[in-house]
Amino acid sequence: MRSRKWLGFLDLAPAALVVAGLGWVILSCADFHRGPAPIDGGGGQDAASTVVKDLMFEAQVYPVLLMRCADCHAVGGDAKTSRLVLTGNGRVDRAMVVALVTPGDPAGSELLIRAGGGDAHPGDIRLPPDSPEYATVSDWIAMLPTAP
Repeated sequence: MRSRKWLGFLDLAPAALVVAGLGWVILSCADFHRGPAPIDGGGGQDAASTVVKDLMFEAQVYPVLLMRCADCHAVGGDAKTSRLVLTGNGRVDRAMVVALVTPGDPAGSELLIRAGGGDAHPGDIRLPPDSPEYATVSDWIAMLPTAP
């Protein structure tokens, strides 16, 4: 029987082709021109202020919502079919929370109206308007960029 040591690389060729093909597919699908999606939906604000606002949400606002609202507004809670269902992940839940606020207008934001006990919220008052937690959420809403 004749030795095929000089053709040993052919044993690796199918695996190498598969890996190279997968790499090509992944790279061809990547969007290197636009970069990551903006945190605020692309409202035209500079990137640094947008990141700060997002950090404020994650560090200050979201913990308030978890503490005051998650007992009902969680995946298995009584309000699991409402427009606010907290998953425990601030980055995931931020868009849902932003949909319930009017940027720049805390008093007109559904989130604070309901959490403050208004609009027939079945959970009663979760954020009393004179509480520091209400002020934290209100300040964050006031900082959100308004639509042009």
